Amino acid sequence: MEYLEHQITECKKTKVDELIERMKSIDFHLHQETADKLQLNLQERLVSIQNIWNAVKLKIGDPKTALDVGAGFAYGTVFLDMNGIKTVGIKNVHAKNTQAFKLFRKLGVTINKVNKVDFSKSPAIFETDFNEMQGNEVADLITMFYLSGELVMNPKTLQVCEKLLKKDGRCMFSTEANRSTIKK
Repeated sequence: MEYLEHQITECKKTKVDELIERMKSIDFHLHQETADKLQLNLQERLVSIQNIWNAVKLKIGDPKTALDVGAGFAYGTVFLDMNGIKTVGIKNVHAKNTQAFKLFRKLGVTINKVNKVDFSKSPAIFETDFNEMQGNEVADLITMFYLSGELVMNPKTLQVCEKLLKKDGRCMFSTEANRSTIKK
């Protein structure tokens, strides 16, 4: 496991940059009880995900498919899809999923609701408990942007990742948990 700290970088304008600009012009307020209040700030969270991605993308290789676990309001799911990676977000919080569908519809991005991992529907959200998922060698990449300390500490998380990753697949975890929690 490699621990990287991301830095803010400047890049040419992308589809994601255009989406961030559109976010500035809409009136949409997310409502969710959460300890992570930063996820309620649309533009900042998407910019942060973009910066994380820029720091790791060369190490990730060229994945065709991804599971975005703990998808939150689907920022990472949409981000990966806009970067050419067929992505299914995994989130088991109906209220967040409903708001994600509405938010991105307002931004002109359709997120599909799926009842199984179906990359042909990318970007999509599958409302399920990740640690209960079944299947083998499903995705090239598993991302967890802003992974909670609780999920980091759950040993089943990595076991499920191992089953769901294709041979030579990669995991990319980003967390705001402190280093001592991660090292455990």
